Amino acid sequence: MIDKIRKNTLWLLTSQGISIIVSLFLTLILAKHLGPRYNGIYNYANSIVGIFAIFVDFGMSTVLIRDIARDTNLAKKYLDNIVSLKIFIGIIILLLITITSLFVKHYTDITLIMLFLGLYNILNGFYILFAGIFRSHNKMVYESINTTISKILMLILGIIALYYYKSLLDYSLAFFITSLISVIIAVFIIKKRFTNFSFSINKDFWKYMLKEIWPYGLSSIVVTVYFTIDQVILGSIKPITQVGYYALARSATGVVTSIIGILIGVLFPSLSLLFKKDLSAFSDLVNNSIKFMIILAVIFVVEMILNSKGYVLLIFGYKYYGSILPLQLLSITTGLIFVNALIGNIFGAIDRQKELLLGLAISMVINIVLNFSLIPYFNAPGAAFASILTELFIGIYSYTILKRSYEIRLLKFLKVPVLAGIIAGFIMFYFKNLNIILISFVGLIVYFVMLVILKEISIQFIKESIGLGRKGENT
Repeated sequence: MIDKIRKNTLWLLTSQGISIIVSLFLTLILAKHLGPRYNGIYNYANSIVGIFAIFVDFGMSTVLIRDIARDTNLAKKYLDNIVSLKIFIGIIILLLITITSLFVKHYTDITLIMLFLGLYNILNGFYILFAGIFRSHNKMVYESINTTISKILMLILGIIALYYYKSLLDYSLAFFITSLISVIIAVFIIKKRFTNFSFSINKDFWKYMLKEIWPYGLSSIVVTVYFTIDQVILGSIKPITQVGYYALARSATGVVTSIIGILIGVLFPSLSLLFKKDLSAFSDLVNNSIKFMIILAVIFVVEMILNSKGYVLLIFGYKYYGSILPLQLLSITTGLIFVNALIGNIFGAIDRQKELLLGLAISMVINIVLNFSLIPYFNAPGAAFASILTELFIGIYSYTILKRSYEIRLLKFLKVPVLAGIIAGFIMFYFKNLNIILISFVGLIVYFVMLVILKEISIQFIKESIGLGRKGENT
């Protein structure tokens, strides 16, 4: 079983790594070759579509994976009903996107762009469902291969659309085509290897599903709105170039957030197992993980605050000068996410995710209010500052709740990394006229050397962090 889990984890990490690299590369090409205005148009349209796309899945795939993993004979029943409903929901979503696009005046082809992006999100919702079949049968190899093929194809078509044709319409079409191909491949594999599903609607089944999916669905609404509403508000009340500046900063920090998600995703099974098996080992793993995330978060924030200007000007030039301050501010948000995302997963590991849901819902409202309050006065930096305040709230909220039940030494772990970060920051500032990459590397070295000198980390700590609690799993 352990070998199977490790193989599946490796397959998923590989495909997710490829996805992150492809997304980063396409983001760089879009921003660099089409400029802030078209970058803003695309991300504004994509943010609007993303809000509608919440309802494509709404937690159905999560329940499917959980239930079919327990009884594989349920696969056909679940697919018959969920696929039928998703088709119905998809048609409604496309109609709503079409109507909404009529009120978006930024670009002549905006309706078609939003429709292609809508189709991409709907098909991606189907693919997530089909990938759930692979996961529930512990056959992640199919998901990994399919994802890799679709991402490579997306990279090729995206480069052609952006580099040669410089067309947002062709770029959005590339997303639609690749998602369609991935769904076709997934359907073929499922029918060949697992079950020959059809279409059905069962009232009793849907009574059960509605009861099961609502916590996951509400969580997806909160998270999606939180990560997209800022660009929608920004594009609705400010020039579209402001979205272009902000989207570049969001994309850059989003890559780091995705990597954090992968790290925490690998850690999650160990947390879940130790919570049921060994609370002492669970507590040790939680605190070591928080310490590890704080160490990474501090140097990331210091590096980005000091070096964002150098990187933006080096890669994108002065046309993206307006992205520098949003990137610096969003790096603080991302630093908070290092720890907040981990604590959020701890809630899931101990079966208390509903307690976190209330805090997430409140944070969504806070974020919307802050965006409407700050963007009119501060443009893109206002949206970035709103995200900092929101992450601070959810961090304090979740930490306070968790602290009542478990000994978490978060504040203790902050002292030495912050001191080491300040020292590294002074060194980078002193050598600010050097090459930006060299400055970043020097800062990184100084930071970790200081952590060793101050006895905050050791070789043993690094081994335990990389091991992700394996010792505890075997106890």
